[in-house]
Amino acid sequence: SPACEEDGGLTPGFFQITLKVMLHRGNAFLVLRDKQSGEGDLPGGRLSAGEIYRPWGVSIAREIEEELGPSVRFDLESTPLFIQPHWIKNGGHEALAVFFRGTLTAGDIQLSDEHDQMAWADPDCFRPETWFSDHLLEGVQRYLNARERRLIV
Repeated sequence: SPACEEDGGLTPGFFQITLKVMLHRGNAFLVLRDKQSGEGDLPGGRLSAGEIYRPWGVSIAREIEEELGPSVRFDLESTPLFIQPHWIKNGGHEALAVFFRGTLTAGDIQLSDEHDQMAWADPDCFRPETWFSDHLLEGVQRYLNARERRLIV
């Protein structure tokens, strides 16, 4: 429940913003496993201080290079797919996750220290609950459901 001030008004929340990419290679999309938590993850990450004023594609490119290596190239759709709440377990932060769709165009993936496993998930048979939990599970399920209803190509 929201924290309330003494006068009965709501206390404004402060949230981080995380940018997540459904990065495709053909029909499959990339899933990662976070080394620290052992939970599923998607490429992308939190905006750093001052990045909110720049195009978010710049921040996504920074995160992709950090997480997948400097040789990876991709095309990013500029319009977000959807936005939803996201709890960042590492540090216990409330956030808004902004999901984008991207396509791998070149490069070999080299996982950073943040992730210890990766897989290309076929959306037609992928069971996201085997990788994800909580809000990222909801986001991946939302993406897969929208694809099934052909709202997302």
